[in-house]
Amino acid sequence: MAEQTAEADGELLTADEAADLLGVRRQTVYAYVSRGQLTRDSKPGSRQSWFRRTDVEAMARGDRAQQAGRKAPTNRTEVTSIVDDQLLYRGRDAVELARTATFEQAVEWLWRGAEDDVPAWRELADLPAEVAALPLPAQCLPLDRLKLATAGIATVDGLRYDLSTPAVLAVARSLLAALVRSLPPRGETGDPGSLAAQLWPRLTAAPARPRGVRLLDQALVLVADHGLAPSTRAVRLAASVDADPYSVVLTGMSVASGLRHGGSSIAVHGLLDDIGEPGQVAAVVAEHLRRGGPLPGFGQPRYVRADPRAAFLLGELLADSTVDPNRLRVVREVIELVENRSDEHPNVEFALGALCFAHDMVRGAGEAVFVLGRVAGWIAHALEEHTGRH
Repeated sequence: MAEQTAEADGELLTADEAADLLGVRRQTVYAYVSRGQLTRDSKPGSRQSWFRRTDVEAMARGDRAQQAGRKAPTNRTEVTSIVDDQLLYRGRDAVELARTATFEQAVEWLWRGAEDDVPAWRELADLPAEVAALPLPAQCLPLDRLKLATAGIATVDGLRYDLSTPAVLAVARSLLAALVRSLPPRGETGDPGSLAAQLWPRLTAAPARPRGVRLLDQALVLVADHGLAPSTRAVRLAASVDADPYSVVLTGMSVASGLRHGGSSIAVHGLLDDIGEPGQVAAVVAEHLRRGGPLPGFGQPRYVRADPRAAFLLGELLADSTVDPNRLRVVREVIELVENRSDEHPNVEFALGALCFAHDMVRGAGEAVFVLGRVAGWIAHALEEHTGRH
């Protein structure tokens, strides 16, 4: 589950105590939670909101550092917000954006506040093909290649320390295009198309049908940003000391690989693979719980109700008649089992894992989708750090 539980009651503060420490109103504390700037905790036997003292004190120190003129990363962002259970990208409903725009258009909105006249996404180097051909160990995940490609491309970009907005955006566009090509093909690549169309055959050997590719495109849009998540905080810290864009992205990739962040879709994919066929859901889930682990892919404390990203993606996936119906039944039965026994709903990591399972994607594909989409958000936050300090 995404919500944490503190080990010692002394580490926890009530919302009123957190507000006093920060010098803000109680409502502002909850606004910080909705924007991902502060994480709520739970306390056994209590339904009240609690906050770690260390988190609140760190947030307070960040504000004081800004007031003193030091280069601390900001605790506020205009990039993304959550209002009334709606995820907003610069004020626009992210789900509606995913419904009506391509990933390329959506990220231009995140970066520039405009989605028209999308520039060409050209690569800066031929290195990605070499990375795709590297004989890495079998246990390596797609994210391992993405990290290698990012570091490699940085070494051949002598102008990477140009932190002007046009230069950073040029790097972002070319890097995203190159990262997709750094993954080895598993199916027919065909003619170059959208980023999602190029990515599909590098994640699965399944035929690239329009509806599946479109859903992959929408998934990229919906994971592009989620406020000040852990990886984004790390990215903003790197950007606050004028790290180059490649280093900023590598910082985000490293944090996102954590199993409680972007990597949790791997556990979801594994669980669904273990189930395999309809009718096995209860037995496999019971065994998973018996081993002591929480069921991956459920719960998102930043929403009062369901995660709107997951609701949209799963709705589209489960309505796709071109997908193996048995695999869709497995996904549906897992959701029904959990929702019937708890108040937890699937989150976007579950949706990514389900997408991977339904289309027989390679292990780690969901993590790769998460990271590729989130590169766009990391760049948006890096630019916000730069423009706020220069």
